[in-house]
Amino acid sequence: MNLLWTVLVTATSVILGTGFCFWLIQKAQEADSPTWIFEHIVCPVIRILVLLIVVSQVYPVIDASTTSIDFWRMLVRGGQFNNLLNILFFAGLLLTFIPVLSHPVFALPIQSILTIALVFNWQYADSIDSYSLFPSFVTILKITVYMLLAYFVTRESSKYLSRRIDAALAISGSIRLISDAIHLVLQIPVMLVYCSFLKVQLP
Repeated sequence: MNLLWTVLVTATSVILGTGFCFWLIQKAQEADSPTWIFEHIVCPVIRILVLLIVVSQVYPVIDASTTSIDFWRMLVRGGQFNNLLNILFFAGLLLTFIPVLSHPVFALPIQSILTIALVFNWQYADSIDSYSLFPSFVTILKITVYMLLAYFVTRESSKYLSRRIDAALAISGSIRLISDAIHLVLQIPVMLVYCSFLKVQLP
């Protein structure tokens, strides 16, 4: 995995996805249209697609012979793309009803780990006799540390960036989307830790 390329693709997809969501919500507000459908359906789906792009860049860490293109081919050939999209959407919806886990610092890592676990299972279920998708204690500890670090970094940086964006564009309320964008970028270490856990189980 080329880390620089991964960060570049991640940043680009996050900026485009977040910017598009923000634009849709602003246009709906300007037209006095309900924003609920954009905030709770359209934007979460866009966020999931961005998350899949990020995962596709990190997933090859598990197997050096696998590329990000292979990741998408597995989903398309197996007809699993729609299944994965639905699973992640409803997982995100369920997490909103759990006070602590509804925060992006927990919700996004859970969705990213779930994505990697499902794709790994679809890819290796027939070729590996025994493996565990549930992370080890050490892996959980590492993921928790990265999640807490992501929380503090996002909390401080999102306030600063949202103030600048709100002032520059004469708008308000960008902090939520800015926070989600930063959290998505900061998911890379969490994904790397979980992918490394799965990698050691390969024969």
